[in-house]
Amino acid sequence: MLAAAGWPLSELLDKKLAAAFNLAPMLDASDRAPSPLDGGLGKISPVYWIACLIFAAVIDFNGTNRATFKADGYFPGNLAFDPLGLYPEDDKEKQMFYQTAEIKHGRVAMIAVVGYAIQEYVYKQGVVDETPLFFTPFWN
Repeated sequence: MLAAAGWPLSELLDKKLAAAFNLAPMLDASDRAPSPLDGGLGKISPVYWIACLIFAAVIDFNGTNRATFKADGYFPGNLAFDPLGLYPEDDKEKQMFYQTAEIKHGRVAMIAVVGYAIQEYVYKQGVVDETPLFFTPFWN
């Protein structure tokens, strides 16, 4: 779900952040984010990819350990991270609603990211440039 928001944000902020830190922007000449279909993934440091893999492995290891050793209150996807306290502790019906919503939103986000990649490949321009209606304030 973070990628569905992060992809357009990267197209909106990449050049500004790169200029602020005196770095080369990662977007190509058509303002497209690096993706497997568009190319450009070679611009990303291998250290970043290794850090992503390590981070994902730590999260997966945590979940696997909690499932294996039957941690209290554990169910698949429950990483015991709710800093805003939004998950209801007492109401089982609301818990099921939130769990179902999480799955559905995650699936829609995965479809969105695939759609971004295909859209950029077909139209040869960034998602933000192709559909500015969704990425500019309505008062502009």
